[in-house]
Amino acid sequence: MISSIDQRKMLLGMAVMAGLALAAFAYSGQETSPGRENRILKQELELARSPALYFILDFRAEKIELKSRGMTLREWKIEKIRRWGKLPSPGAVTLDRKSTLFPPKRAKIKPGAEEEGSFELDALELKDMPSSFAFFLEGGIRIYVRPSPRGFFAKIAGAGGFLVWNLWIPLKNLVFEIRKKPFGAFDFVLRDREEAQSLYWAFPQGIKGIIVSD
Repeated sequence: MISSIDQRKMLLGMAVMAGLALAAFAYSGQETSPGRENRILKQELELARSPALYFILDFRAEKIELKSRGMTLREWKIEKIRRWGKLPSPGAVTLDRKSTLFPPKRAKIKPGAEEEGSFELDALELKDMPSSFAFFLEGGIRIYVRPSPRGFFAKIAGAGGFLVWNLWIPLKNLVFEIRKKPFGAFDFVLRDREEAQSLYWAFPQGIKGIIVSD
């Protein structure tokens, strides 16, 4: 039978061992959570010094923010996330390019086709934007965006996306692994068509941002 004195010695020993383990982890060179948070805050501070737009892609909170000077201008809630490959490391990234099957186009005006002063500027509006597209970020990160399917035709289109996600993306993941290149594909489902269109419209090619992940 263990006496109360022996129990106290045992608990004290366990506490000492736990303290040593925590100290070893702290000095093992691994970045702690507060360290990551401070690094992300410093990166955002650098972006906020300029009036240029930037974004925060927060995998933990499942949202995307468009910001300027530290102020949130627009927020998109991600209804669902699927992924292939590794979760991207926290840090600054740049949107290399946008891709969509049917990119928005302005109508071409032929010289002389209209009388002088009789035409209006053909400005692209939100309704002209695609609702299904891909963002290619530096570091091999691919973000596929689509609205939550509503209606028969939307579900038919979603079936094509299902095949791409479960056949084509895994194949690309395998090829990139063989070539030892970074790869991460993420499927984002937004609330509706208008939400997806506004995201495409708001993010110009070359915009910088920060990824927040575990």
